[in-house]
Amino acid sequence: MIIKDFLTEYFKNGGVEKNDKILLHSNLSELFKITKRKGFTFRAEDLLEFIIDYLGQDGTLILPSFNFDFCTKKYYSCKNTISKMGALTEKGRLKAGENKTWHPVYPFTVFGKIPKAEIEKKNYSALGKESIFNWLVENNGKISILNLNDQNSMTFYHHVEELMGASWRVKKIFKGKYETFQDDIIDVDATIYVRDLNKGVETDVNNMEKFLWSKNLYKSNIKNSNKGLRSIFSTILKKEVETVIKSNLGNKMLYKIKKLN
Repeated sequence: MIIKDFLTEYFKNGGVEKNDKILLHSNLSELFKITKRKGFTFRAEDLLEFIIDYLGQDGTLILPSFNFDFCTKKYYSCKNTISKMGALTEKGRLKAGENKTWHPVYPFTVFGKIPKAEIEKKNYSALGKESIFNWLVENNGKISILNLNDQNSMTFYHHVEELMGASWRVKKIFKGKYETFQDDIIDVDATIYVRDLNKGVETDVNNMEKFLWSKNLYKSNIKNSNKGLRSIFSTILKKEVETVIKSNLGNKMLYKIKKLN
């Protein structure tokens, strides 16, 4: 078996099909170990090329290129600010060039079939209705997670929280300098729907992940495990999170309250 055959089976069993539109969160360490045991060697850029080719010309790959330095350093460069979401996402950032969404904290790089207008939107609110999350839902896309738990990957939960106006989060504006792809430096305001620290809110989605597993909503090559690849339709996920919020179960499923001193 050549590595392409192995990866094709791996992604198919993990719920990713040809022509899918996926947002992929990833940690490559376990996959590297598996492939090494099988006698394969490859680099993060090789995996990126495989996924793009596997999804095909009608598919879409979205990678998070998040970097939270803007919140404190108040500076962001479209060209030079690195992704802190793992090796695959940094290779994606370098390859994608200007195929990158606007937000200085929560940008995404995009490959494949997607309207250019979606990429160019000024999504001043990182997680709101103008974000790439909304496009993913409207196009029946999937969230795919490679070797991570929901706690360290599922930003989509916060998208739904913002749309629903969840009471445990508040909108916060971050101001800073923004360097464009054209080398212009401008002043920008960027909004994030953050935890309400005054209430002692801490993100805790472990029970939400367990809930999704219990309903067999993840398709995975390793059932009930954070190892391997798993995928879920964004439309289904959105509906489940909405139900949790409407049922006042957020404090059990999406966050917890830390005792304030």
